[in-house]
Amino acid sequence: MINTTSLALLACTTAARAVAQDIPQRATYGIEIAVRSGHADRGFIINDRPVVQPVMWFSGNGTEFSAWSSFPVAQTTDGARPQIVELELTHEQTWGRVTVGPALRMYFYHDALNAERDRSLEGWLNLSYDLGPVRLFTRHSLDILTYKGAYFVDAGIESEHHVSPTLELGGSLGAGWASWRFNYAYAEVAKSTLDRVRAATWLTVYRKPFYVSPHLEFSTIVDPAVRAATLRPTYLLIRLGMGGEF
Repeated sequence: MINTTSLALLACTTAARAVAQDIPQRATYGIEIAVRSGHADRGFIINDRPVVQPVMWFSGNGTEFSAWSSFPVAQTTDGARPQIVELELTHEQTWGRVTVGPALRMYFYHDALNAERDRSLEGWLNLSYDLGPVRLFTRHSLDILTYKGAYFVDAGIESEHHVSPTLELGGSLGAGWASWRFNYAYAEVAKSTLDRVRAATWLTVYRKPFYVSPHLEFSTIVDPAVRAATLRPTYLLIRLGMGGEF
């Protein structure tokens, strides 16, 4: 079994994208630092102890480059200290109600206690359809370097609304399907299946150019074989991010 990650729902997603909903016409940059009760990647727990996760991004005309990292505060229950760095380049384009966002993501994994290192490159495709009060989405990832053919797709529904000029509420429901190569890389189960279901909610308080954003995510693996091979198939993670965009 390998310990590796590729960048959440910045899968998704991520908090930096939650702050910048509209594609800016001018160049912008931002920085965020987050504290999270643990770290997971597409349903699989990578770190079950608190982590600190800073991110920086630069964007303009629909293109964004980001550098994200995750640093453990303490040793995990299985005796590891996973450190992760992810670099991502995304271009987002909107036609009417449809938004398309292809991306390339390079990640580096290092466990300082066990001298374990890993890296790979993934292609991502984020698609969404705006229905007004809600948005349908799919997020596809395909490994094209170390674990070639490892494919995962999340699909679901999400919504974000300003309840006041300075307060935004959001939530999402979704499910994830994985190829056998993906499940073998994460759980040593050579099976293509519906892996997990998830729910998340968040709020963002703005005092421009700064913001504070707590986030709550629940996920559980539903396939019996993959679930049996995973030490923590169900989790609830709490995250608090603070940053600014300029």
